[in-house]
Amino acid sequence: MKIISYIPKYKNDFIEMNKLWITTMFEMEAEDERELGNIEPYIDNGGQIFFALDDDDSVMACCMIAPRDDGDWEIMKFAAKGMYTGTGAGSACLKACIDYAREQGIKRIIIVSNRKCVQAVHLYRKFGFIEIPVDKEKFPFERADIAFELFLKP
Repeated sequence: MKIISYIPKYKNDFIEMNKLWITTMFEMEAEDERELGNIEPYIDNGGQIFFALDDDDSVMACCMIAPRDDGDWEIMKFAAKGMYTGTGAGSACLKACIDYAREQGIKRIIIVSNRKCVQAVHLYRKFGFIEIPVDKEKFPFERADIAFELFLKP
């Protein structure tokens, strides 16, 4: 397994993996469509997407970190292909996002999720994210019922 940063070749993998996990457990929302339909502006504004690739360069997992309009940095989209669950690919992508944020001098990362995403919630806690109240104005997702923050040390 190797971790790479965003290249357009994997854009559709990123979009389709995220749509699949969302529609498997929930419904696509307007904010999902907006975010997945506008990847490049997030990258242009300093954000990044990391991919875990297997030995055949197939995408195993992906994770996006990007600045929000309010100045916060967020793990915005995070997905793994079902066959790769439990391989460490998701953890590796999340770690790459955290390392990237640290390199950029970001002081805090936020994440919004849902308690039904048991593995993801466990992973966030494992990486040191602390639960915070969900701000429904900031996170307009119907499914958002849990949020986290991680303060980074230089």
